[in-house]
Amino acid sequence: MSSPVTNPFGTPQGAARYAAGRPAFHPLVLVRLAPHLTGRDLGADVACGTGLSSVALAELVDRVLAFDVSGAMLAHAQPHPRVTYAQAPAEALPLGDGLLDVLTVAQGFHWFDRDRFLVGARRALKPDGVLALYDDFFLGEMPGREDFRAFVSSYGERYPTPPRHRYEFGQAEAQAAGFSWHEERFRHGLALTRRELVAYLMTHSNTIAATERGDETEGEVRGWLEGQLRPFYGGDEARDLSFGAVLTVLKPR
Repeated sequence: MSSPVTNPFGTPQGAARYAAGRPAFHPLVLVRLAPHLTGRDLGADVACGTGLSSVALAELVDRVLAFDVSGAMLAHAQPHPRVTYAQAPAEALPLGDGLLDVLTVAQGFHWFDRDRFLVGARRALKPDGVLALYDDFFLGEMPGREDFRAFVSSYGERYPTPPRHRYEFGQAEAQAAGFSWHEERFRHGLALTRRELVAYLMTHSNTIAATERGDETEGEVRGWLEGQLRPFYGGDEARDLSFGAVLTVLKPR
């Protein structure tokens, strides 16, 4: 029997770590979304977390309605004059029919009941609206340091990925849900200091799930990461790391 899927980001501890350590990559992806938009009046951002994705979306549209199921995450949400935050599950958004020019989901689709979410998203979009699903992920590479892969392997063994719904989502599934399908994948660099990289890894579901289960304390996880990463940093300098991103653009058919 498979383990149940439980989103680990809903606790106050997990939300605080997310707010402190998650980098703002979102504009790098949303600049690729902009050409696909027909209208720019109203957008919604689902699984908005601490608002990094919502504030980024506000650069593309006049007004953003941002939703997250976790009140703990929303307590850390970044204020913005054109972003309104509310607590709601992705599968039951309090939206009327045909309102949205764009609906975005950053790094959250694999936690949803996707069939229910897609039905609601299609209903809430205007006929020429856009549903954008996007993700950004650490590739486990530090250019110039092949030995960094050994750290990444030991990290994955010590803090395995908790159960979540599948990542795969392709054209056939999108069309079955009533959408056209377009996908872009690209790589980008991100320079992080050792302290920033530790803080980022502390926001992973892997490490949050480990502390929520009581396997290790937050201090023990942080201490292990600090010790493992010390050989790759000489001091407070930032090192380039490799990330991958994927943007899936869906339009009602």
